[in-house]
Amino acid sequence: MVRSKEWSFGELGRALGAVLGVVAVVGLALPACSGDEEAKGCEGVVSASGECQKKCVDTGCTTGMKCVLNACGQTCADPVKDCPAGKHCYAVNADDGTPGQYCIWAPFTKGGTVLGQYDTTCTVDTDCDELRGYKCLGGTCKLTGCKLNADCADVPGSCVKDPGGDPTKSYCEKGTKALGLAEKCTKSAECDGDQSLACVNGECSYVGCSTHADCATVGECKAAKDAEGKDVLACVKGTTYPTGQFGTKCPGGTTAKECDEANKFVCVGAGPGDIEAYCTKAGCLADSDCAAGYACATVRTSKKPCADACGITGASGSGCVTAAEIGAGKEYSCGGISLLRNICLKRAFCNDCETDDDCRAKPNQLCASDGKGHKYCTELCDPNQSNACSWGSAADCAVHDTALGKPTCAHKFGACSGTGKGCEPCRDDADCPTGFCSRSDYTGESFCVDLGPSCDCAGFPTSQNAVCLDGGCPKTPGNINMSCYGGSAVPSTSLLAKKCYGADTLSGAKWPYTRPGCWPE
Repeated sequence: MVRSKEWSFGELGRALGAVLGVVAVVGLALPACSGDEEAKGCEGVVSASGECQKKCVDTGCTTGMKCVLNACGQTCADPVKDCPAGKHCYAVNADDGTPGQYCIWAPFTKGGTVLGQYDTTCTVDTDCDELRGYKCLGGTCKLTGCKLNADCADVPGSCVKDPGGDPTKSYCEKGTKALGLAEKCTKSAECDGDQSLACVNGECSYVGCSTHADCATVGECKAAKDAEGKDVLACVKGTTYPTGQFGTKCPGGTTAKECDEANKFVCVGAGPGDIEAYCTKAGCLADSDCAAGYACATVRTSKKPCADACGITGASGSGCVTAAEIGAGKEYSCGGISLLRNICLKRAFCNDCETDDDCRAKPNQLCASDGKGHKYCTELCDPNQSNACSWGSAADCAVHDTALGKPTCAHKFGACSGTGKGCEPCRDDADCPTGFCSRSDYTGESFCVDLGPSCDCAGFPTSQNAVCLDGGCPKTPGNINMSCYGGSAVPSTSLLAKKCYGADTLSGAKWPYTRPGCWPE
């Protein structure tokens, strides 16, 4: 029978030696035969404590392990990542004299009786597995440095954050793990609040969304109640779309190819640099062809027909629209000044809706009645503030929806579209069959430009011999004179030559006017 050597701190340090990137062994105190195996009879090795242990042989170890200090030790490189709890990676000769790096019980484990983690009582940090982030807190070794509850999932437990915001002073308190996204729950306190999760319909769900885009990886943003009965906006499961489709941002514009063109997704925006530009699908025939919060709209397109059609001279070459693509129930149709194309657009002010969820493609919108039997996407507003609505002077801020009981914006016209006459409101070009739908950059309102009636500035004061007020144009629904492009300086080939276009919304303003619209400010 052979008695194993009792190692002193210095002797073990000299015997093992430190390797760069591996835990230093100076000060390590290990009984010679403590290890991974239980004693199964004495075959010649006695530990420093006098315990008779079976002699370790390499063939009895798992492949890749060797006998080290009379126990099977796995090879390692990282000080802790390659080793199980309580063990660190040390440079040491195996029992057969082969040098290497092996996982060995760290000093604080007292030969593997504790792990230096939540099972260990302590008085100082060195009683704990400091390399793994454990420190002595309240007499127990606890994992420190957490930022989120998710950092404590393996404990399991939750993160107790430092009031001063210092993550090095935060720690994981052992207990029930905070539930993650889509995990079953009975109350919101069970869900991970760090991730803005609450219990909705029996599952932990994201709450606090404002648009469907906030829930792009889950589905849609919808009104719901949490487990406690509180009204919330939550991300609920629904259709998700890959990058390049509905809602993907495309600030590079149409030439940047950021949208899924192979599946007919195009970029809608003001051009390169527009951070609000987004990818959407062209060719819809109904709202149901679009994502939640979108509507199938009809808009002008710069594309030309391949052959003469709709009063437009054909243009051969790539990108032209064939006759088979034009007509009722097709992607393209005839418009007042160009071909029109069906495309899914985010619902905005004045779009039809049934519920608030229909309006959540854009933030701060809701669905409300205009008081005349129609429901439109709109927004809450302050009646004491001038131009409180997104369509400026064209909208009125008041309590229109008595069931809602809050002031919202509604169009002063009494509806969001008319018959297509000049200055009647419009949502898209389909609302203006004899012209086009124009949007004022100043008031924000959209109104029809009717190319049917003509006007003439003869006998009226003009600005730069181009534009005059009245000129034979009808008054706007807001009872102000429309502008006539009937001056001698307007080329006869111009689309607006001798046509009425909006009005000057600033009463008594001097020419040239700078705020086109249809309703006085």
